[in-house]
Amino acid sequence: MNKNKKTHNKEKGKGYGLFAAAFVVAAGVFAVMTYMQKQALSDYEKKDIYVAQTSIPRGVVIDETNAGKYMELKSVDAGCIPNGAVTDEKKLEGLSPVYGISEGTLLTDSMFIARDDILNTMEEPVLAGFRADDLSRAVSGVLRAGDVIDIYSAEPDTGKGILLCKNAYVEKGYDSSGNEAMGDAAAVMFNIYLEYSEVERFYEGIKNGSIYVVRRCG
Repeated sequence: MNKNKKTHNKEKGKGYGLFAAAFVVAAGVFAVMTYMQKQALSDYEKKDIYVAQTSIPRGVVIDETNAGKYMELKSVDAGCIPNGAVTDEKKLEGLSPVYGISEGTLLTDSMFIARDDILNTMEEPVLAGFRADDLSRAVSGVLRAGDVIDIYSAEPDTGKGILLCKNAYVEKGYDSSGNEAMGDAAAVMFNIYLEYSEVERFYEGIKNGSIYVVRRCG
């Protein structure tokens, strides 16, 4: 009888030991799962950055009056945020897109440039103007603020193309009412920055006949 009681107690002790071991294992698994869950949640942490809420044309200058039109603050997954993401719209004031930016794009510093950065590449920049009527042709028939262009004229006798200005910068285009032409609006006048040394050739080309432009890429 005592032998059976000892055997029973021994088996009972083993049961408690297995239960304790299972409890420890379960607690360990729970701790690991909790840690992994926290890590997963941190991967989906949200942060606020600026996103283009409509397309932003190349050359448009961002200021306090139009910033709200072109961009909005959105919460996005932290893991999706690119380097240089814009978190303060004031950082973009006075800057222009290097290229046209599509709606929904996460905005970064590298997408924008200051006009002064472009002018600093010129030796002696001056601002000049011409009418759309002065153009015999333009790239796709359209010029936009921010375009960098070469300007040509045709030699009257031979029709040979003559380079008048290289790497001129289109500052702005204006509609028939004198307002800045935005988006797809047709511009009838343009202001461009060009080198002072090219001004005489430029206006001589307009005087002799229509000029034409080639937009430079990159």
